[in-house]
This record gives sequence, C-alpha cells and structure tokens, in this order.
Amino acid sequence: MSGPEMTLETPARRYRMTFRTVRSLAYVSVIELGTVWERTLRRARIPVRYSQGFTPRPRMHFAAPLPVGCGTEADLLDVTLTEPMTPDALLAALEGAAPRDLYIVAATPVDEAEPALSEQLVAAEYDVWLREVDRDVVQSSAERVLAAETLDLPRRGKDGKTYDLRPLVLAMDPIPDLPAPWSGLRMLLQARTGATGRPDDVLTALGFDTAPRRCTRTRLILETGHSEEER
Repeated sequence: MSGPEMTLETPARRYRMTFRTVRSLAYVSVIELGTVWERTLRRARIPVRYSQGFTPRPRMHFAAPLPVGCGTEADLLDVTLTEPMTPDALLAALEGAAPRDLYIVAATPVDEAEPALSEQLVAAEYDVWLREVDRDVVQSSAERVLAAETLDLPRRGKDGKTYDLRPLVLAMDPIPDLPAPWSGLRMLLQARTGATGRPDDVLTALGFDTAPRRCTRTRLILETGHSEEER
C-alpha cells in the first residue's frame, strides 16, 4: 500500500523490493539471504538506514522466510534508506550489483508509516513439482486432503504435540501440462504470524514427503488484497 500522493516517480525512503531466486539461492536460509541482500545494497552504494545499538543492522524486512529448498518467483523485501531516491535511481544503482541467481524484479516506494510486511502477509502460493508420481494419484490425494475436516500433524520440536494443518490449506490444484516425468500441485497456504502452512507439511499429509521434488513460491498475498504481482 503506497501513500496517497506517492507515485513511481516520487523519491522515497522506504522501498518494497520484488525479487526472485533460482538455483544456488533456493537453498539458503533467510539469514543467508539477508546477508546476500546486505552485500548487494552495499556494493550498489545504496544509503541504507541502520538500527541503533552495539550491533547495528540494516533496516531490511522480508515478508516471510522461504522454506529451505524453495526458490521464489516474486518475494518481497522492504528496505529503508537514510535519504530519498527515485525508483529509477535505485534500480540503476542495483543493476549489476546483485549476485548470480538473485534477480530484482521491481522497486516500489511505500509509505514509511505502513506496517511491516510480516504484519500484512496473509497467504503464500507455492508450485511443487513431484518427480515420477502418477498424476491421478496426485489429484486423488489432493481431493482427500481438501475433503478432510482435520489434518493432525506433529509440531516441529515439540514431542507429542500436534496441530491441525487443514485450516492452513486454503486451496490446492494440480498443475496441468507438466513435462514427463513430473506432476505437480499449486498450493495456496495461510501465512499469518503463528499460523503458517508449509509445503513440506502438506506433502506429508498427502503422502508424498519422500518424493523427489522442486518447489517455488510464486506469490505472496497481503491483507490489503493485493499481491506483489498486482503492484
């Protein structure tokens, strides 16, 4: 959500970066990805604002950590600057500064008073490709999961405790026309603080947790009703 008088030509101090990662960067943690971004901004000489205290950190905030093993087509990162820049100047400075496998898609100015991305995020969409899993089995398994009233799975790191995955699965559909030997599912999962669906947990519920796979987060949806693709 941009301020009422903010345009794409308006110099701004806070920017929403839309980016995608592939290959090597699909397997890094959110901490490592933050380091990649910090180095990229430093290399581009972007005037990033830092926090106060003994260990100042750049004012950067991701919408949500990527599951390890997932790439992203359009993830979001908010960056706050010490002085305003236009979007064109920011993108020009970043050109050539990003490492291989990190692609900056857009830089959109946002109001500095806008809530943090993590507070606005409500859902995330994933494309998961499964190798050598029959497409009819994929479809019937998805129908079974969507028809279930509850899907109790063990909580990570909490012996004996379970949680209900079913409310976190908002939608799930087969991905058509994938080349052999691939089949796939497009999952729309809730992504609110304290109530986030994970693709790996959905695959466990489906019975495909050991199947070879590829995963890409294709969309993030904010509470305003706008995703990064619509910005």
